Amino acid sequence: MNHKLATVIFVSSFALVIISSIAGSILESKGLLTADSIGPDGATAIMIFYFCCFLIISFSLVPLVLRLFIYMQMKIGNSDFFLIKWFNEHERSLVYGFWGLMLLGLAIIFSIVEPSELFR
Repeated sequence: MNHKLATVIFVSSFALVIISSIAGSILESKGLLTADSIGPDGATAIMIFYFCCFLIISFSLVPLVLRLFIYMQMKIGNSDFFLIKWFNEHERSLVYGFWGLMLLGLAIIFSIVEPSELFR
């Protein structure tokens, strides 16, 4: 896994969420952005934008947190344990497994609930 790329993706999407929230708050406080001016479709678009940013942040955190966990376990002297060795050798497979579980959860959510009802 390319941890530098995951770090850049995480930091940039997190910064995008913060900057867009600040910009939205400033526009709202000046009266330029109101619920009436954006309408229900605009509010839905904003919620979808933040949901997509949340997904990007979540997916990019998986390899970073797993690498941190393995690194810290090795630093405290647990590198001889079977599970930590296996995690270190199969890190990419673990990341893909966690991503698969996350995608499965999303698929279940979207199969139960209509996407238009999620962002009301």
